[in-house]
Amino acid sequence: MRREARTGRLGFAAVASGALLFALVVGGLAVASASTPALHPSSSSVEFVNVSATSSYQFQPAQFFVTPGATVHLAVTQLADFAHTFTLSSVRNATIPSSDTPAELYQYFQTNRPILNLTLDGTVGFVNSTTFIAPAAGVYEYVCTEPGHFQSGMKGFMNSTTTPPASSSSSTPLTTYLVIGVALAVVVVIVAVVLILRARGQRGKSSPPS
Repeated sequence: MRREARTGRLGFAAVASGALLFALVVGGLAVASASTPALHPSSSSVEFVNVSATSSYQFQPAQFFVTPGATVHLAVTQLADFAHTFTLSSVRNATIPSSDTPAELYQYFQTNRPILNLTLDGTVGFVNSTTFIAPAAGVYEYVCTEPGHFQSGMKGFMNSTTTPPASSSSSTPLTTYLVIGVALAVVVVIVAVVLILRARGQRGKSSPPS
């Protein structure tokens, strides 16, 4: 019986040590994950953007993000049964006055050649796609130059930035990893103790009386 007790204690110590090692490994992985900086797409990255032009004189989405220098594949889908354009301004950090008339808007893009000027006919479901290199960091406005559409609010903004939007962050806090690791270690220890005590109890019942 003394040998069995010693064996049980050794088994418990081994399991407890394993559980502690497991918790340390999980915690170490959490620290490594938290300390690793987020990687941003390089200048040679390829990005895909989808925009829709609606019958309510809107672009959906009204803004999107690209990385400076990235190759951007843009697809603009026509959802209306009348013509639209997707005209992307080349002027950084500038907003076209909403009071501009169609003639003034036309003159603006005559003076400032747009990065893109895609036309969408009145066919619902028509897609006009192109590829371009994202410009230097900044905010660039895109509008519809069809008469009256921009004046009705049909515009949006392309954000060229190396910093992703905060809403896209999906990182898990370090404390979450630590809590999960400790909880798992505690569960392992409890299960090990129960199994060892049960095994010792069964051996005690099966031992012949002295």
